[in-house]
Amino acid sequence: MGDNTLLVVDVGSSALKAVLFSARGQMIASAARPIATRSTAEGLHEQDPDDWWSALRAAVGQLADSHSISAIAFSGSMQNLIALRSDGSPTGPAVLYSDRRFEGSEIDRLSARLPADYAQRTGNRLDPAHTILKLMARQRFAPHAANQPVLWTFGAKDALTFRLTGNAVIDATTASTTGLMNFAQRSWDADLLAVAGVDEIALPRIQPADTVVGHVTPAAAGQTGLPVGIPVFNGSGDAGAATWGASADTPGMAYCYLGTTGWVATTLDHAQAAPPRDTYSLADAMRPDRVIIISPFLTAGSALDWLARTTGRPIEQLLDDTALASPGAALFLPYLGGERAPFEDSQVRGALLGLSHTSNAGELALAVMEGVAFAVRHNLEAAGLPRTTLTVIGGAARHAQQRQILADALGRDIAIPGDSETMTAMGVLRMVAASAGITLCPAAPATVIKPRSERAACHEQRYAAYLAASLFARQLSHSLA
Repeated sequence: MGDNTLLVVDVGSSALKAVLFSARGQMIASAARPIATRSTAEGLHEQDPDDWWSALRAAVGQLADSHSISAIAFSGSMQNLIALRSDGSPTGPAVLYSDRRFEGSEIDRLSARLPADYAQRTGNRLDPAHTILKLMARQRFAPHAANQPVLWTFGAKDALTFRLTGNAVIDATTASTTGLMNFAQRSWDADLLAVAGVDEIALPRIQPADTVVGHVTPAAAGQTGLPVGIPVFNGSGDAGAATWGASADTPGMAYCYLGTTGWVATTLDHAQAAPPRDTYSLADAMRPDRVIIISPFLTAGSALDWLARTTGRPIEQLLDDTALASPGAALFLPYLGGERAPFEDSQVRGALLGLSHTSNAGELALAVMEGVAFAVRHNLEAAGLPRTTLTVIGGAARHAQQRQILADALGRDIAIPGDSETMTAMGVLRMVAASAGITLCPAAPATVIKPRSERAACHEQRYAAYLAASLFARQLSHSLA
């Protein structure tokens, strides 16, 4: 047991990351491969599941110690619509959670077919991103799956585990984003399946995160370089894994994830959570008595990527630690692709306000960071999450300026765990460690960043302006549409 290692693979929105952990839970090696998203102005957002498979093969190939892998577990994006053949190959592209091609009238027509107690069954009020709606309209979203037997699955990780093992399994966290799972029973809801027009046999089994899905087949081992026959653990959808990685899987603390998109979340006992709520409720992937309360927003690190593309310069080159320590006059609204929370609005768009002839790229970079920080605050306040030190994880929090502006804009301490960019993988490690024969070492202390008191009044004033501008942007977007 002392030589056990675990490879955790996180299939994110923009990259696949593979992290190899030792028998003591220490990171041995890591690799990452980009994943492309196809987007259109009409709101289409798709990825090719074959790209996930290619990225897995490439990432494993980058790991010098891949021959020593004892087991593998997964995390990944949730709320996708994926149709797979019996060999695990996709019939066509995966429709992502961020796809916004529905029109209001279409959603109204589809929702009229759902049971009146839909929210009580699923633990969530109907949201345009719920996969059941795309499944009901699959003649438009997945015409490639027509007239052939398919497995429908909803997490990027589940597509990969099926291809590795031939067994179809999903975790409760991912399943609770679909609009097909009975939240209290943690099983597929027969009435909702009937409305969606699918048989339960065409769906993966809902199992805890530490369940062994199966073992890497000889064919999959030959294609990926993974050792044949090693166990594959179910793992968890990204929000559940990040919650465990941030050590927020017990009630009483909140955390924030800043990746391409972002969210704020906390864990509650089921009785206290009492879903449905105004915010999302996700079933914990390990404990049936726990609920993750999460408020997801669509634009975080992607805002910085947008500015880098627009200016043609990396964000690091746009920032000047001494001359631009805090945002100036410019105010940024981070609604580049609509918004999910704290309000649902697919039409609202981003904006830069307060520009002048003297505005420069560095000032805009800090304004974008502040806009993302205000989105975090807006979601924290709307969701009523605990006002404790906020643990912040994810790659978009790697910039020192982003961290300080976040503390300033929130007016509270923020804690950055060591290597916060691997916290999703660390969450899966924590979930499956006991079953994988891994003994975890104590975590290194987090870096705590305190808000600057001299910035408090300024940020309060600017946050009020941000809220007013957000309301105006929503009104304006519908007029322009």
